[in-house]
Amino acid sequence: MKKLKVLLVIAILLLPGMVFCTQDSIKNVILMIPDGCSTALLSMTRQYAQYHDANYTSLPIDAYFCGMVMTHSSDAPIGDSAPTTSCYVTGQPSQTGFVSTYPVKTDHDLYPIDAKQAYQPMATVLEAARILKHKATGLVFTCEFPHATPADCSAHSYYRSKYGAIAPQMVHNHIDVVIGGGTKYLTDKLAKELKTEGYQVFLNDKKGMEATQSGKMWALFNKTCMEYEIERKPAEEPSLAEMTQKAIDLLSQKKEGFFLMVEGSKVDWAAHDNDVKTAILDFLAFNNAVQVAMDFARKDGHTVVLVLPDHGCGGFNIGSRQSNHGYDRLTLDQIMKPLDDYTVSTWSMAEMIKKEEINKIPELIKKYYNITLTEEELDKIYHSKDFKNSPIDKEDRKEASLTKTLARIVYDRTYFGTTTYGHTGEDVFMACYHPQNDRPNGVISNIEVNEYLCRQLGITGQLSRLTEDIFTSHTTLFPDAKNITIDSLDKDHYRLTVQYKKHKLVANSYDNYVTIDKQIVPLSSVIVYQEKNKTFYLPKELREMLTNNDKFAQPHN
Repeated sequence: MKKLKVLLVIAILLLPGMVFCTQDSIKNVILMIPDGCSTALLSMTRQYAQYHDANYTSLPIDAYFCGMVMTHSSDAPIGDSAPTTSCYVTGQPSQTGFVSTYPVKTDHDLYPIDAKQAYQPMATVLEAARILKHKATGLVFTCEFPHATPADCSAHSYYRSKYGAIAPQMVHNHIDVVIGGGTKYLTDKLAKELKTEGYQVFLNDKKGMEATQSGKMWALFNKTCMEYEIERKPAEEPSLAEMTQKAIDLLSQKKEGFFLMVEGSKVDWAAHDNDVKTAILDFLAFNNAVQVAMDFARKDGHTVVLVLPDHGCGGFNIGSRQSNHGYDRLTLDQIMKPLDDYTVSTWSMAEMIKKEEINKIPELIKKYYNITLTEEELDKIYHSKDFKNSPIDKEDRKEASLTKTLARIVYDRTYFGTTTYGHTGEDVFMACYHPQNDRPNGVISNIEVNEYLCRQLGITGQLSRLTEDIFTSHTTLFPDAKNITIDSLDKDHYRLTVQYKKHKLVANSYDNYVTIDKQIVPLSSVIVYQEKNKTFYLPKELREMLTNNDKFAQPHN
């Protein structure tokens, strides 16, 4: 008994050290987000896969489910993509359109909001992983690169559509690997700056991306977003799984480890259109990427993979008014078989119709959906508000968009139901792999998701300090400056000039360097300008440089 007590005491004394060692063994964190994915879509996708292969028992994500997440904005139960992912990566709930930026106080906030901090850029886990832990960082997605979710990880703005401000921040934020859509937004100037900093840049060049074996890389496909999986041409565009594998191959060469965010971006877009099959196939493609990440993590032994949507969308159901009676006798074939005839997204079909003669519409619908239109359905198409070639006068076109009208026509013939063209406010699923099974569980908040990510990255409690260090307002940095001016360079870009003691500092918005007395000083973070409060946010170290040094330090990148 005495020996047993001694062993018990030793075990208790060793426990804190054992926990520390376990946590210290985590090098890599992969955050995976199927944008706008509801639990119903999860079920629909699994059943669709089983319908096509009776031996298909589960999705790659299924073995790792561990809980649910309450995800919403700072002032609204139903969240927008920008603030929902922002909270995952900053720990701060925010409001519609805000990209990793502190919200404005309202009279209906769900969380206490400090009005004085409005528009303050908030440091993200990606920025912290790189700056504080010297890890490699990466983004993989199927939307255009300045879109909400990838932007949330690596840029800061009060308005998610300010691509002219978001794109240069992402280019200048020292991200090692970026793979996704949006060649249109990588201007010649931004591409040149990437190449100057040692990046390999591939535009619509799948072979170039595949051949890259090391180093930093941006690979972008299509002018805006990448294609839906239902229409993707494998020879021209990589799959989400292929992009994920390439990112892991490159990032895992960094001995300090890496942080990678992977987004199945267009699951959400198909859900907005109520396009069931397109959403299913994009979510299946996302699951293939999950398999890639999980395979790496299990083999590596030092990697955490966290999978969760940012919100629901579309209000998908297996069951509709078509199944009001006899729902419990419907077979899997009856539910899923109609989808076999649907061969293009409703968005693509809408684009085809807009370019074709009106008399070709029934033929197109028959060819791509095996549906014979009724006169009533054809009339609904004519009444779509954005159908410019319609024989109906514009003021009489009161239906939804052509894409959404087509989805109603197509899926009203099925047993799939939807409730909205917008986001939904339900809790979302959460799945996780951890080599020591240290996983979040139960129903947790979006703030707790951030706390978990920070703990795995070893940066618990450090995000707020990093925000202060890299995003200090110019008025706080230089309260006693002789002269401060802010000039507009164009509709998106601004210049700060500060005359401080004997030094002159010039900073351009969204760059990763300043000039002091005409000497270029590189920064480890991006410069942010928020025009709403006419404030530049810069690293705190600049004041010390101006005060104490004539020779300026080279920050670690």
